[in-house]
Amino acid sequence: MEIQKRQKTMKHLRFLFFSMILLMSCNDPIGEETVIKAYVTLQGIDQVAVVDIADREVMKYVDVDILNTGDRPHYVVVDQSHGYWYVTLISSGYVLKFDMKNDELVDSLKVGNMPALMAIDATTQTLYVSRFMPMPAMGMMGSNSTVINVIDAATMTVTGDVSVGARSPHGIAISSDGKTLWVASNEASHFFKIQTSQMFIEGYKPESFKLGHNVPDSYAINDMFYNALELELSHDDTKLFVTCSGSDEVRVFNTVTGDSLDTYPLSKQPWHLVLSDDDKNLFVTNRSGGSISKINLSSGSVSVLSDSLIALPHGCGLTTDETNLLVSSSEGNRLLVIDTESMVISDVINLETPMSMPTGLAVVRE
Repeated sequence: MEIQKRQKTMKHLRFLFFSMILLMSCNDPIGEETVIKAYVTLQGIDQVAVVDIADREVMKYVDVDILNTGDRPHYVVVDQSHGYWYVTLISSGYVLKFDMKNDELVDSLKVGNMPALMAIDATTQTLYVSRFMPMPAMGMMGSNSTVINVIDAATMTVTGDVSVGARSPHGIAISSDGKTLWVASNEASHFFKIQTSQMFIEGYKPESFKLGHNVPDSYAINDMFYNALELELSHDDTKLFVTCSGSDEVRVFNTVTGDSLDTYPLSKQPWHLVLSDDDKNLFVTNRSGGSISKINLSSGSVSVLSDSLIALPHGCGLTTDETNLLVSSSEGNRLLVIDTESMVISDVINLETPMSMPTGLAVVRE
């Protein structure tokens, strides 16, 4: 009799236990499907489009206007480790910080005229912002700049500025260990290597390298032959890829010696670029060329996608499985989804607002 009672009690307890587990699984938000997002800056209307990559649709439009007119959001980066995304406003001179969960504004920081591209060291929560004013290739006017802003992203305060000595620093990349910052001038045909542990030491000067053999020794001379635009590091930090919008090519350099390794002639105005995780393929938007290039870094072959839908392509990013490349089309007011294997447009995500001018693009990776 006692044994039967125990068995009945245990059966009842098991029922309660599994009922609680089932209830928790139904109500636990962790069990909900996670939406994988892409963020696209809409420079023409002072908004950022939040895109559901799986459903291929815009979830929401986030207002980023500080001055209520003409702030011009230009570039966006995500820090998935801490759950934030950041956007530069090139006209009002702000950097904004948003929560990735709800896309609500967390903080803002005014750094000065025309903050351009950003690179983030998630380990130390350090945000590096290039200040390129002016950028003659885009017809922009403004005071000259030679500095990179170094920002404590946790507190949204400026830790300090680093001058590279050359005007219009634009392209920027940080090594995986956070020890080396790379910057390229859009006017002088030089790029720079900055040791982050030494950058605030008085008298410190970044190491400079020429983009080509025909470049003046002095980076104070603005020859504007190469017009370096964006930088990308290989995942082992041994190679630096530079889009040269003035000479219509991508140049590759050794990060230890600064020596040139390869040059890939492309269509007109190579703009932004993204490297596959295995470092085998490099994807490049060609702004004036209205095309996308895929460079096979093993064979050196280049595949080119040209289409009327690719109107002034700007930013680009790879999905987690790297089967798709997302590209913002500034003139077409659309986001293009491109199959990375066949290099054909598989889908188009239209941005409903005309004259939105999509530029910067950041893809959240699973």
